[in-house]
Amino acid sequence: MNASAFFPLAFLVNPFASFTSATVTNFSTDGISNPITGPSTGGGSTCISGDVTVSINTPGTKLLYQAPQDQMAVTESFVEMFQVDSTFGADVVGGPSVISGDYKIFVKLCLPSDPERLAKITTVQLLTHGATLDHTYWDIAPGYSYVDVASAADYATLSYDQLGVGKSDHPDPIQVVQATSQVAVTHELVGLLRNAKLGGYHFDKIVGVGHSAGSTLTQGITTQYPKDFDAVILSGTSTSAASVPLTVAAFNFINANTDPAPQFKHLPAGFLTQQTAVGIQFAFYRYPNFDENAFRQQVVNKQTNTLGVLLTLGGIVAQSTEFNGPVDVVNGQHDLVFCGGNCLSPTDQSAAVLSVFYPAASNGSQTYTATGAGHCIAAHKSGPDSFKQMIQFLQTNKL
Repeated sequence: MNASAFFPLAFLVNPFASFTSATVTNFSTDGISNPITGPSTGGGSTCISGDVTVSINTPGTKLLYQAPQDQMAVTESFVEMFQVDSTFGADVVGGPSVISGDYKIFVKLCLPSDPERLAKITTVQLLTHGATLDHTYWDIAPGYSYVDVASAADYATLSYDQLGVGKSDHPDPIQVVQATSQVAVTHELVGLLRNAKLGGYHFDKIVGVGHSAGSTLTQGITTQYPKDFDAVILSGTSTSAASVPLTVAAFNFINANTDPAPQFKHLPAGFLTQQTAVGIQFAFYRYPNFDENAFRQQVVNKQTNTLGVLLTLGGIVAQSTEFNGPVDVVNGQHDLVFCGGNCLSPTDQSAAVLSVFYPAASNGSQTYTATGAGHCIAAHKSGPDSFKQMIQFLQTNKL
């Protein structure tokens, strides 16, 4: 498969040794720095959030590109990327590089507060958010928290902010925060979970769960490290990038340090965010089928993407020929980003993901189309139904 054909895809991506009571004071924080223990946003889980340090050493791409310093230059970069017969992507590739270093990654480990449920947990889900989102996508509000649904079904979850996002480190947005470094970080988090380095809790199974660009990164893990995950759930993804330019146009990307949000002021040029809530709605939501409070929460929590990721994410898109676990593909019926607003036309786009990217997936694989939902399925009114299907997929496959 020619990975370069998928270049535009870039534009989107204390488990515990023992518990004696449900009170949060008994939760081990081993392996997590600056820990804070408390309830999930949805209120149905107990979570430990803090930092872990991961060491990566991975191939990268030397990009012959300087981050644009003003808005006209930012806009022009995207115009040139999407013009007819554009050579922009090829022109900026200057050869291979090595991305190496120690980086702080923000993580949030959530489990049931009930000690009896806690004792049943053998599987953890590693949740990878999409581009311009962060770990809060998985725990938006009561009724819209996948974290809480997983806890109620006796699963642990580890959500995190990707490198260059939210509360994680923000290194060079061009040469360091690239698709391969994101995959390397995720792989290191898998290792921490496999080796009981977070809270000392041992998990028998690890499920990779991704959304949008996070699904692409999760897919990258199944391609490069096919033994990392026992199963994967991919949402907000397809084999088509035809509507990605429309999405990027709607985003109207700006250098994040020019946004009024105070958390972006310290960032250098090259970290990008959406300019308005209108662009977020256009790309990610289908009116009136979403929860308006959940939408507003996402706008408040909007995050960044980097030009390093935008220019390299297509390079990790490939068939996962050696991954033989079960795969679940979940898309909103009206996903604009990857389905042009209709994930059932001209064919079932979720089924296409299985046939194109996962030829060796087990017979337990499934697909699901979330009725009425746009790209961000977790914030739509059908979100709870999507969460239910994801859990049932795992239970059917005895995970």
